[in-house]
Parts: sequence; C-alpha cells; structure tokens
Amino acid sequence: MSPFAAQTPAILVPPHAPPRFLGVASLFERFLFENPWPLIGALVLAGAIGFTLLNRKGRITPALASIAAALVLSAGVWLAARLVTTDRERVRGLTVALVDATAKVDESTLGSMLADDLTLYLKVGAITTDNSMDRTATLQQVRRSLGGLYKLKNWRVISNDITTSGTQASSRLSVSVTTEAYAIPHRSTWRVDWRREPDGRWRVFAIELLEMPGLSTP
Repeated sequence: MSPFAAQTPAILVPPHAPPRFLGVASLFERFLFENPWPLIGALVLAGAIGFTLLNRKGRITPALASIAAALVLSAGVWLAARLVTTDRERVRGLTVALVDATAKVDESTLGSMLADDLTLYLKVGAITTDNSMDRTATLQQVRRSLGGLYKLKNWRVISNDITTSGTQASSRLSVSVTTEAYAIPHRSTWRVDWRREPDGRWRVFAIELLEMPGLSTP
C-alpha cells in the first residue's frame, strides 16, 4: 500500500472520519474461541489440584472424577474453538487477504472486498485538500501505482489489531513492502474499517493512512 500512497501528493483528510474505537471482543469470546489455551490450562490445573487433594484424603473415586471432568471440559473448550470463527478472526483474515489483493493488483478480488461507498483518506505531503478517493478512484490508483513503476517485490503484515462492534470492525494495520525498483523495505500504518453487509459478507467502507515514516503527516 505504501508506494501507492507515497506517490499521492495531497493530504486527503476526512471531514467526518469514522470513529477511532469500535469496542473489543468480550473476554468470553476471546478465551473460549480465539485463544482457548489459558482456559484449558486453568481447567487442567484445577483438575490436577482437585485430584491431588482428594487423593491425599483417600477419596480416589472423586479424585479420578475431578481430573476426568477437567479433561472433558478442556476437550470441549478446544473443540468449540476449532468449530467457531469469531468476527475478529474473520476480519483479521480478510484484512490480510485485502493486503495480498492490493499488492498483487488483483482487481477482481480487491473490488469484491470494497463497499460501493468506500472512501480512502490519505495524509501525505505538504498540500491540504478536503477531497478523498472513492471506490473507482482507489482501484484506478492501485492499478497505476502498484501495477506500474511501483510494482511490489514482497510484502508482509507486521501487525493487525482488530476491534469489533456489532456489524462493524476496524483493523489497525502495519505493513512492510519492498518494490521491485528499490530494495529498501518501506513501512506504513493504516486503519481499515469493515462493515458486514446484508448479504453477510464483510466489505471495506473506509481506509485511512495513519503513519508513514519519512513523510509529513500533520
């Protein structure tokens, strides 16, 4: 994304930028579905402690029952995590796919991920304007920049932090890219706002450049 932005000589500032924070996933959702291992560890530990205490008192049947219950619950938590994909996980994967489609100039895939009312906000250079890019202009800019002189050699997502709230989600995304013409990696940070459409698909409705080291971003 960054060479594309680096060649845009204007600061495109949203007059009404999307809200910065959309909320966080509940602790229940995070520890049950996204990262179940702390909960699994706690259950196994509780079962082991129960087994030890009961076994010391000579209550072998309840001791075995406690460790068996802990193992069954742990297996249930693990299975739930495998079967359920949360909105955060889904949007995190989609954001990586968005970067890949942009870097490869895969207009078909990229276009299917952008909402009709997409707005791209950039803050680059020393000229200020109230203009922004719509969906058509964004696709054209990707084609001209990343499909031409600034074609990318490689790219990688450094960080991808997701917040969700109902039918909206936001990713704070850091990307490192290297063009075929220049061997120096270039890093930039973006905000990508997603919305779950009536057809159930998540699409991007706003993209904002947040940081690009070496360039003026008032």
